[in-house]
Amino acid sequence: MINSVFGELTYEYGWNGETTIDWFGKIINVNVVVSGEEDEEIDPLQCESYEKFKNAWNDIKESILESVLSYYIDLRKELGYDDDSNEDYPELSSIEEIKEKIALDSIVVPLSGIYDGRSIALAFNCEWDTENGLGIILVDEEIQDIGYQDIVF
Repeated sequence: MINSVFGELTYEYGWNGETTIDWFGKIINVNVVVSGEEDEEIDPLQCESYEKFKNAWNDIKESILESVLSYYIDLRKELGYDDDSNEDYPELSSIEEIKEKIALDSIVVPLSGIYDGRSIALAFNCEWDTENGLGIILVDEEIQDIGYQDIVF
C-alpha cells in the first residue's frame, strides 16, 4: 500500500515501512509500524499523530533524553546498582552519555482511541538491557510512559 503520510507500507501484523529521522545531527533509518488490520484503512488520527510527531521531533528529542536519563538512574537504583557496580548498568549522569547508550529502532503508531489524544510509541535498543530494550509512549507529543520496550508493542 502507498499512503500519502507514511509512504510505502507492507502488511505483517500491522503496516510496516521505514523513514529517516535526525538523531542529533545524524540521519538514521527507523522502522515505522502503523497498527491496524490489513483490510482496513489507516485512521486519520494515526496520520495526524505521525505528522505532529515528526514536526515536533526536534523540539521533543532533548526532553526524551532527559526522561530516559531519569528513568535509567531510577532503574539502576531499583536494581541495586547504585550501590554495587555492574558493567551493564554503568553510572551515567548526562544526556550525552545516555544518548550513546540508546538507538531509536521503531516508531509505532498505535490504534486510535487507545490513548486520549494523538499517540506515538518509540522503541529503542539500549546497551544496558539488550533483551528488554526501552519504550516510550507519547500522547500529544508529551511523554506519558517510559519503560521496557514491550509497552510499545
